[in-house]
Amino acid sequence: MKTQNTISPETNAPAGPVRGVIYGLTAAICYGLIPTFTLPVKDGAIADHMSDPSILFYRFLFASVIIGIIMLLRGRSFRVTRPELVTLTYLAFLSDGSALFLLDGYNYLPTGIATTLHFMYPVATTLLMMMFYHEARKLSTILAVLMAVAGVGALSWTGDGSTSLRGVVIELISAVCYALYIIRVNRSRVRDMDGMKLTFYVMLLGTVIFAADAYRQDSLQIIATTNQAVYLLTLSIVCTVVTNLCLVAAVKNIGSTMTAVLGALEPLTAVALGCLLFSEALTLNILLGIALIIPAVVIIIFTRGRK
Repeated sequence: MKTQNTISPETNAPAGPVRGVIYGLTAAICYGLIPTFTLPVKDGAIADHMSDPSILFYRFLFASVIIGIIMLLRGRSFRVTRPELVTLTYLAFLSDGSALFLLDGYNYLPTGIATTLHFMYPVATTLLMMMFYHEARKLSTILAVLMAVAGVGALSWTGDGSTSLRGVVIELISAVCYALYIIRVNRSRVRDMDGMKLTFYVMLLGTVIFAADAYRQDSLQIIATTNQAVYLLTLSIVCTVVTNLCLVAAVKNIGSTMTAVLGALEPLTAVALGCLLFSEALTLNILLGIALIIPAVVIIIFTRGRK
C-alpha cells in the first residue's frame, strides 16, 4: 500500500518540475499495476494460488526489507520512541485495512472499477475533515462530492446486475481506511517523521499484522513456485517500494497537490490493463463513472490544496 508523505501542500516552489512530474507519473502508474502482479497469484493456477493474507504478508515483508536496506545504505536512523511506535501501530492497521479491502474487492469487481472506487479516498478525506474537523464547506467541494457520488452510482448500476454492490461497499471501505490513514498521519505525533522511516515501520508492522491474520486463519503459505516468487517480489518492488520512493520525491519537487492530481493515472492504468490483460469489459457505465469520479477528485485536491 502507498503511504502518505507528511510534506504539506504549501511546500515552496519546486526545484525540479519536470523531474517531479516524472516521479509523480511513475508512482501513479506503478500503483495502478497492483492487479497485474496480484491476480496471477490470487486467481492463478492451483499451484500458484495464494491466500490474500499471504500475498499481503510477502508484499509488506519484501517491501520493509528493501526499504530497511535503503535506509541503512543512506545512514538513516531507525530510532522511534514508544509513543511513536504506538501511533505507527494503529497507522499500520489503517494502511493494512485499506490494502486488504482493496484486494478483497477484486473478488467481486473488475480491477479497473475496484481501483477507481479506491481512488475515492480524497473524497472520503474531505468528507471526514468537514464532519469531524470543521473544515470549511466550499461550494466547489460540495459539487465535487456530488459528482463523485454520481460516479459511484454509475459504476454500481448495470442493467444486467453484473456489478456487485458488496464489492462496491468493500472498495469504499478501502478508500475510507486510507482516508483515515492520511488524516491521522498528518494529525499525530509522527507528522514530522522522515517519510522513509514512517513507510518502513508501517510496512514492517503490516508484515506482523498480516502474518498473525494468516496464522489465525491457518492460511499462511510458503512460496512454492517460481511464478509466486517473481510476482510477489515484483509486486513489492514496483507497487510498494518504487511507488513510495517516487511519491516522496514527487512531493518534494512539485508539491502534494500536483502529485495527488497525477495520481489520477492509478485507476486509468488499472482500467487499461484490466481490459488488455484480463479481458475486463469497458462499458458506458464504467466510462461515465470514471469521467465523473476523476474530475471530482481533481477538483477536491485543488480546492483543499489552496488556503
